Amino acid sequence: MSFYGAVGAGVYLGLSVVDLSLTMAVISVKGADKAKHMEDWILRKVKGWIGMEHKTEPTEISTHEKPSFTSLFLIAYGIHKTILLPVRLSLTAAITPAIARRLRELGWKKL
Repeated sequence: MSFYGAVGAGVYLGLSVVDLSLTMAVISVKGADKAKHMEDWILRKVKGWIGMEHKTEPTEISTHEKPSFTSLFLIAYGIHKTILLPVRLSLTAAITPAIARRLRELGWKKL
């Protein structure tokens, strides 16, 4: 980290933004119905614990309803932080030297 410093951190953050965005897009397209079902189940349980009633009927949940942004983000963030971490770290380690070399050639980074 001391040799590449800010370049390594920038590459990692850039890959993180792309990774999280793609994960959210895939969940939104492929798993929105499952995410909505999970969201309703969690709301029913939590509201049941505090004595409230969650008003959804099983026939009301259809493919046209979308889960909330928060639900999609939490699922995508969980996948992003756990499953895709080794991929992100490996790509960062592989890409950083080439990007640092290119930035040095352009005069943006000094040794």
